[in-house]
Amino acid sequence: MLDPTRSEHVVSGPLLVPPTEEEVDAASFRDVLANAPFRSLWIAQICSQLAQNLTWITLGAFVANQTHKSTLVSVIIVSAMMAQLFLSGFAGVLVDRVSKRAVLFSSNVIRIVLTMLFLAATPIDVAAQTTVIIVLIFIANAVSQFFMPAEAATIPLLVEKRNLIAATSLFNITFNACQVIPVTLGLLIFDLVGIVPVLIMVGGLYLVAAVLVSTLPAQTTLSRPMHGADSLREAADHVIGDVREALRFLSHEPGVRLTIFQINVAPTFLFIFGTLGLTFVQQTFGLASDRAWILLLPAGVGLVGGALLMGRFSARARKEDLINIGLLIMGAGIAVLGGVAVLTSVVNGASQRVTGFITSHIHHMGAYNIGLIPPAMVISLLIGVAMAMSTIPAQTLVFERTPSDVRGRILAMQQLIGGAAPIIPLLTIAPLADVFGTSSVMTGLGVAIVLVGTLSVYLDHHLHRGRPRLL
Repeated sequence: MLDPTRSEHVVSGPLLVPPTEEEVDAASFRDVLANAPFRSLWIAQICSQLAQNLTWITLGAFVANQTHKSTLVSVIIVSAMMAQLFLSGFAGVLVDRVSKRAVLFSSNVIRIVLTMLFLAATPIDVAAQTTVIIVLIFIANAVSQFFMPAEAATIPLLVEKRNLIAATSLFNITFNACQVIPVTLGLLIFDLVGIVPVLIMVGGLYLVAAVLVSTLPAQTTLSRPMHGADSLREAADHVIGDVREALRFLSHEPGVRLTIFQINVAPTFLFIFGTLGLTFVQQTFGLASDRAWILLLPAGVGLVGGALLMGRFSARARKEDLINIGLLIMGAGIAVLGGVAVLTSVVNGASQRVTGFITSHIHHMGAYNIGLIPPAMVISLLIGVAMAMSTIPAQTLVFERTPSDVRGRILAMQQLIGGAAPIIPLLTIAPLADVFGTSSVMTGLGVAIVLVGTLSVYLDHHLHRGRPRLL
């Protein structure tokens, strides 16, 4: 989508193929940031991504505080993901036919209006409020499906071809940072100031993005004649054709199938962890759900730190081994995190009975199990590092094992699977957490990921010996 002359950089959405060090050296970040129109687009991306992800996480924490139900938080996240699943493929094709500047501007304006509706929903009845939030989250993320491909398609219109690698690398770095920051610092801000100031800040970020993209030059306004029915049919044919070609390639490549399976374990868990974490801190430490940043912040730090280290380790170690070790460490860490909380809960319950205290009264005494917080933060940090170990080498293997003429389609398929994979776990695990408690479910989830890691070791062993097995 970025440069039709180089298929290895054609992707669906924000997932960009990382360049080699030699390519990045050819054009530095300083060169592209000296380009004023590109700089405006880049800052608009940061503002838009921060605003979008802040909306997700803080409204999830707000609903968790209001209802104390993990299920409703998971429904909010699934609502957003369904918009991505249904519209991402069509949006990329339709955006190619219209003014990029108009799409970028109008999508930000629409999301400003939606943010005002989110604000209007905060004081109403909890049941109606949650319903409105779920519907508006779906609409907001549907709008963002048009913003992202329009943004990616605008980059080659603003920079010279020799600077394209540096430009896309910069966008990729900030895209990933804008995912981690709201999940960590965003919850901390929400904890300090509440939902209304956060939503006002979100609206302000969208406003800055709208102003910046409105200044983009004339070449971003070019469009082709578009007829609704023909464009929808073209989009459908394009998406179906890409899916068929990707499936045809994957049917003959068990190694790539395994890698795509592995690469989606950590992101799926991250969505679940973000959902369960809001009630986990309530049930385990007696803290408000908006203090889930206590666990999510170390995980984010570990993920970023692990990403920085993987460049060195993946060059020296076998990537498949790093992936498998990462999955096993991640599963073990999650199981320990949940298991310690379950054990402490049992011990506390027995202690309360012996001393004559009533369990229900402890919730009026504020936070408890405080001694568990530091080790839980350390475990969360290790889980973040393990997620980087399982995803970054796996993504590298996908790039290495797919030829350039189908790579864009495989990456699009990877994103499609990544959007669909968390939906069923979110809709099943969160209700189980409401029934059995988040600690018990977290323990079971960790054991399940250890089993997935064990299966991954088994499949990799047979592939390495030249006897591939179907997933």
